[in-house]
Amino acid sequence: MRAGRSFFLLVIGIIAFGLIGCDSPDRTLESIRRDLAAYKANPTPDAEIKVEQGFKKLDTQLAELNESGRTAEAAAVESMASNLHGDFRAARMVNSLRDAQSAIEGIGSAIKDAGKSIGDVFKEQPTPTP
Repeated sequence: MRAGRSFFLLVIGIIAFGLIGCDSPDRTLESIRRDLAAYKANPTPDAEIKVEQGFKKLDTQLAELNESGRTAEAAAVESMASNLHGDFRAARMVNSLRDAQSAIEGIGSAIKDAGKSIGDVFKEQPTPTP
């Protein structure tokens, strides 16, 4: 009987450990928040991919919640995820606008340099004295 009880406690311990180790949607949301803050501070392609991967993971977790009948919890998580998606879209838009501004400034500088070069060509050249 003692061996049976020990086995039962071992199984319960393994299950509990497994549940503790599992990522929850709340942890994933928090991870997305951190990754999004990092992306806003330094919008690199790697940071953007990390945020997108977090959303994919969250989508999987939401599907699991809905399949298990925990629709109220899924709806709450979806609401928070929707807000984060909006923040992410806004951050990407800001990044795109910065990139566009840099490109426009580069084009303006190139046009200015080209204008200066053309002006130099038409500048009066002193005639050489023989």
